[in-house]
Amino acid sequence: MRKKNALPLACAAAMILSGCVATQKVPVSTDPVGAMVYMDGKAVCQTTPCSVEMPKDADHLLTIVKAGYRQRDVPVRRVFDAMGVLRQSARDGIRAAKFGGGLEGGISSAANSADAQEKDGRAYVLKPDMVSLRLIPITEPEPQEQPAETRKSDPAEDLGMQLYRMLDGGQRDQDAGEGQ
Repeated sequence: MRKKNALPLACAAAMILSGCVATQKVPVSTDPVGAMVYMDGKAVCQTTPCSVEMPKDADHLLTIVKAGYRQRDVPVRRVFDAMGVLRQSARDGIRAAKFGGGLEGGISSAANSADAQEKDGRAYVLKPDMVSLRLIPITEPEPQEQPAETRKSDPAEDLGMQLYRMLDGGQRDQDAGEGQ
């Protein structure tokens, strides 16, 4: 019975020791098409649209370049996927317990699975998971972000602030007045 349990553990150990890293394909499209894509300074795509295979164990910077257009830089961040890790750890633990590891083997396998997922990047997803950009001609002015006071307010944010003030009872406003 123990031999059945050893094979999945040996495969996981080989993956960790060999340095294999989980990857994610991130589609990249531009308007107009035909831009070149760099990941962390290295050319990875000669012409958009394309997909870029990115290691999930680190953050990345995509740089999109096309002659006659402004360069666009897009940060791609890794985000911990807690539910995905939990699902996979539970599967691995149940499998180990079912095939002769018993309760202790199942719990140990689940814990080892979570650790292995974090080490090889499977515990993460890359965001944004797709990139679609309108490239701006060099002849057009750079779009400016609106100042905060001219931005439209978000009704959900406004409601949240109203609730916060109600629950806080205006205490923060009173404290600010006393400190002056």
